[in-house]
Amino acid sequence: MSQHNYDFNDKLNFLGEWFDYDTAYQKKFIISFYPYDNTIEIYDKEARKMYLKRTKSDEICMEDMFVGNTVRIYSRQIKLTGYGDCFTQKYIGKMREKTLAILKPTVIDKLGKIINIIQENNFHISKLRMCHLTTKEALDFYAKIKGDTVLPFILEVIVSGPIVALELVGENAVQRWQDLMGPDNPVEARKTSPNSLRAIYGQDSRPTNGFHGSNTVEDGITESDFFFSNQDVTPTSIVTLENSTCCVIKPHAIQEGKLGNIITSIMESHFLITGAVMLYLSKANADEFLEVYKGVVSDYNALLLSFLDGPCVVLGISGKNNEMNVHEEFRRFAGPSDADIAKQIRPNSLRAKYGCDKYKNAVHCTDLPEDTVIELEYIFKVLKDY
Repeated sequence: MSQHNYDFNDKLNFLGEWFDYDTAYQKKFIISFYPYDNTIEIYDKEARKMYLKRTKSDEICMEDMFVGNTVRIYSRQIKLTGYGDCFTQKYIGKMREKTLAILKPTVIDKLGKIINIIQENNFHISKLRMCHLTTKEALDFYAKIKGDTVLPFILEVIVSGPIVALELVGENAVQRWQDLMGPDNPVEARKTSPNSLRAIYGQDSRPTNGFHGSNTVEDGITESDFFFSNQDVTPTSIVTLENSTCCVIKPHAIQEGKLGNIITSIMESHFLITGAVMLYLSKANADEFLEVYKGVVSDYNALLLSFLDGPCVVLGISGKNNEMNVHEEFRRFAGPSDADIAKQIRPNSLRAKYGCDKYKNAVHCTDLPEDTVIELEYIFKVLKDY
């Protein structure tokens, strides 16, 4: 089947896993996706019977179907762990190729704008993490260019501050990300590729060119695993706890393409982002994170579901000066929890500009000052399945 011409019976098969918290059991499925009409069928491998007959799912589209992604099907968050057949592997492998992108310390202050450029170029951001590499971690990551005379200068830059690693997914992702970055040397990039990222945001040398990208499909998988897969060796996410607060950019805002604009709004105000991670909250994790709101909000279930529709991006927020009360000022900056009310009384707040209603209000921020450290530690230190 061609990419845009599907028959009714054409299907793509994936292996999937879902952890049932009620029974504390990991179920293994075969997920069949029918691109003709966006329908889903689920077969229980161990029980050897149909778990869900072919049915329409408005929550899932073709772009969601790739190995490593988590999809939400009727309130069940199912991780796609592998391909169900060779045809799906060959077909999706081409369409949903993965590459690793790194934003170096010299461009972190442009994070939101760069995310917008990435998404405008039809890349799907499937994983994101801010971390601060140690020298050993940097040496391990750049082992392939050991002996290169410029390596010591690259290492000096890459360990000088926080970086943001992103797994990008899309058709021909490796080559397209290379093209979007432009030549290694920003001076050359300004001459030959003036609209490339390195031409716009790079400084005057290869070490300070602002960006890294995988060279091959195989490198994309290996480098992504370095940051995202093996929890024993991956670099640790960073966050500042003192005089900070927690901000969660909700799934609906990410799906609506507002992630970059929200981050830009925060960074262009008087706040710093000191930690960032993209993660899927399970229902149990979200319920624990939001426990303080039980019995307080009128429709707790609607609030809970607003965290479960897809990945969240969680930010650690600090101030650009030490005197400000970050928790109090960021709550004011976020605006009233109901986006409709925010549009009336705080039109410049985050929820007024990016929210839709009371629960799809773009961002969560810590409401009680005593909960700031609890929320940050829960996300960045307790939860490990990023």
